[in-house]
Amino acid sequence: MSADLITEPRWLPEQLGLPMPDDRHAVSACLPLWAHNIGYEEGDADVVDQLQAAYPRFCFHPAIRELCQQKFGDGEPTGLPFVSEAAARRAAHYVAFRGGTVEGLLPGEGWTGVQVTAESFSLLKQYWQHAGEILSSRAADEVLHGRPVSVTEIPQRSAVRDRVAQLQGVTADDVFLFPSGMAAIAQTWRTVLSVRPGTTCQFGFPYVDTLKIQERFPEAVHHFYPLGRAGDLDDLAARCQQENIAAVFCETPTNPLLETPDLVRLRSLADEHQFLLVVDDTLGACLNLNVLPFADVVVTSLTKFFSGYGNVLAGSMVVAPHSRWREALQQQLAAQFEETLADVDVCVLHDNSADLVQRVGQTNENAAQLVDLLQKHPAVESVFYPAEDSPHYAAIRRDGGGRGGLLSIVLKQAEQTTPGVYDRLRICKGPNLGTHFTLCCPYTILAHYEELEFAERCGVSRWLLRVSVGTEPFAELERRFLEALAVV
Repeated sequence: MSADLITEPRWLPEQLGLPMPDDRHAVSACLPLWAHNIGYEEGDADVVDQLQAAYPRFCFHPAIRELCQQKFGDGEPTGLPFVSEAAARRAAHYVAFRGGTVEGLLPGEGWTGVQVTAESFSLLKQYWQHAGEILSSRAADEVLHGRPVSVTEIPQRSAVRDRVAQLQGVTADDVFLFPSGMAAIAQTWRTVLSVRPGTTCQFGFPYVDTLKIQERFPEAVHHFYPLGRAGDLDDLAARCQQENIAAVFCETPTNPLLETPDLVRLRSLADEHQFLLVVDDTLGACLNLNVLPFADVVVTSLTKFFSGYGNVLAGSMVVAPHSRWREALQQQLAAQFEETLADVDVCVLHDNSADLVQRVGQTNENAAQLVDLLQKHPAVESVFYPAEDSPHYAAIRRDGGGRGGLLSIVLKQAEQTTPGVYDRLRICKGPNLGTHFTLCCPYTILAHYEELEFAERCGVSRWLLRVSVGTEPFAELERRFLEALAVV
């Protein structure tokens, strides 16, 4: 019988590596102690070998590892399976661009592998992580059982597309589905630069791989405004006078600081200087925000709040009907886009998202109450959450929309107090967000371990704890957090 993570969270040391949720295809694993997160980042076998699941772009699911052993040989890994031949060719091009050696492509039914030298595997894994065009664990199971990976227009796919279209206020023709949120962003980056060649800008501190695409991919040229404040808008306006800005990427709110950029002024600058504005609204939890009037393209990780159960990866890209670039974007997508979200995954996504409205309403309410509790607690230095009186958030907030289910905190005397509080916190602990059960992780440690000083220069403390609030009774959440904070 599967564990109920609402009533029985995975937080104890002996639960290291257990999947969250209790599902073969879970996209998170329990890292219950602060030391486990450090060990995970440093490749400590005592931690890594215990993982029964992990976020699929960062770690390889057992089905992926088995498939790689069958197709690429035992021993040191030298190949990975991608969702299509085109994706595999992009991965091979990335490896060669970064100075690695590609040994060839391996065709399959509904997937294509890329084989590289052992010395180049780390570069191939970079593309796997950044671009997200990865073969899912369910798709890998299909291959291992001798079945092709099918991608067909089944009713569930149409229903998911319609569901996203309804949430965004567009028609299904403007919605494109992907095997991960990062795959949607990578496709958007490629399409935008096909329509409007030039430099991209990242406005506000983003999720790590959105920036890595703009930093590392072939022909990428970018500028980064980590704070995303009014002075940065002035600088961006001046920069637009001097060079060709193709697009600005931003998150609303940002991950993990939950800040909201000024989309009204960004839209005005985009109209004035004719660049595209790409908005990632994942943390808006599908129901709280309406960013489409300000964006040319909206991207969403459907893995998070849309799915809500932490056992499938997917993403969406929506082209704004009012965008001056709509016709050009649709023409490029007609030539570039492939439907690669596997049938076995889209069926799970369809079923998971049926209770979206109920889940998000509960997480909105719980998160707002938890923020109020933590802001008043003497052990807490800072709470990051969209401000009730933020004019930038108000400009995009839907009628009846909340402020989302994600928050971050930094404790007082953080270096001394954070590990102990994290270790005692009686909720599920591991990466991912948007699940129906509450989930906490030391975000900066997991996302920026090799660049902690860089993250701190951008205003993101290495001691930051990110909390994705679930649907538990709030009284239970309150009890669990107060127990953990009592150590301070």
